[in-house]
Amino acid sequence: MRYWFLLTLLVPVFASTARAHDADSYGGLYRSRDAGATWLPADAGLFINASNAVAINPADSNHLLYGTDTRLLRSQNGGRDWHEQAPQQIAAPILSVAFDVDGNSAFAATTDGLFRSESNGQWRAVNVPFSAFPIAQIVAMRGKIYLAGNDGIYMGSANSQDWRGLTKGLPEEPVSALLVDDTTPGANIHAVVAGRIWRSEDDGKSWQQAAGNWRDRRIDIISADLRDTKKIWAGGASQLFRSDDRGKSWQVFGKPLPDPNIFIRGIAISQNEQTIVLTTHRGLFRSADGGASWAKIEGALPLHLEPSPLAQDRHDPNTTYAGFSLRPYNEAWRAAQNLAEQRRNGEARGQITTIVGGAIAIALVIGAGLFLRRRASRRELQLKEKM
Repeated sequence: MRYWFLLTLLVPVFASTARAHDADSYGGLYRSRDAGATWLPADAGLFINASNAVAINPADSNHLLYGTDTRLLRSQNGGRDWHEQAPQQIAAPILSVAFDVDGNSAFAATTDGLFRSESNGQWRAVNVPFSAFPIAQIVAMRGKIYLAGNDGIYMGSANSQDWRGLTKGLPEEPVSALLVDDTTPGANIHAVVAGRIWRSEDDGKSWQQAAGNWRDRRIDIISADLRDTKKIWAGGASQLFRSDDRGKSWQVFGKPLPDPNIFIRGIAISQNEQTIVLTTHRGLFRSADGGASWAKIEGALPLHLEPSPLAQDRHDPNTTYAGFSLRPYNEAWRAAQNLAEQRRNGEARGQITTIVGGAIAIALVIGAGLFLRRRASRRELQLKEKM
């Protein structure tokens, strides 16, 4: 009886230890319903190493798309249940996800493929120039698809193989962020390239560098305002900026973050612009006083992991999703670039092999024809000599 009593005391201790959740042991997706004050896992039990991308359906806040390092997931009940999408067709890692502006279509990009899902949930590949990979961001609206990534910006549609590069006038560097507003005549596009904001008022036919009080700061991210299409937000080197005239002019917003060298990856702004949430390479930061002061959010979040993807519900701006990764996002992106480059080189070698093989086959056919012709000529000559 004495040993049984000791065992009953020890079992709860070990059981509680086993159930304890170490947030730093995994990456994953976290959700806040109070404008970033408190956070809880939105993918409990999935044990995700890297949360690469998340999107909220603009027509249905409960419909989520989630890209990880191992699979593509979908939830239609606000993250309570997740279902893997087309595992035989879509190979991980998933680098970016998006919904069309009307919410009817969903998109996901891997290191070498772009896929589209309609309302029936079936996924199919979209023909995209191989040079467009890897794709960092997808923007889909009213039949058009804009892709931003390692080789600039491409525009096309899901039903056509006709893609147009929108890089004329832009620096020949990867596009780190893309924003498209088609509510004005001629789509208004903003892109972050080489640490600066570039804008086009004619759907990417021409570009101008946006003027702003950047000083020596490199811009990292650009983000739309969920309530006012005239407002655009940008962040870089620990500072936020805001434009009230569709990106024509920019002003510094609030105070800088505590460290002057923080890389900003995501921006979520409350309705009154008082509460701001930022994902950065140094963790998740929040301001409750319009950027006058900043605090790093801890609680249930992984304290030693990087957050990057940040999605805000347009119907309830207090609801926000943030993703974390065990592997630094810059390393993951470089690996995706290298893999895409290897596959491009493999594709090029395959094309060269096909061309060379075709040329050899043609040469053999021509040679065989010449040989047979000469042989026939010799026979004719021999017959004439005998006669």
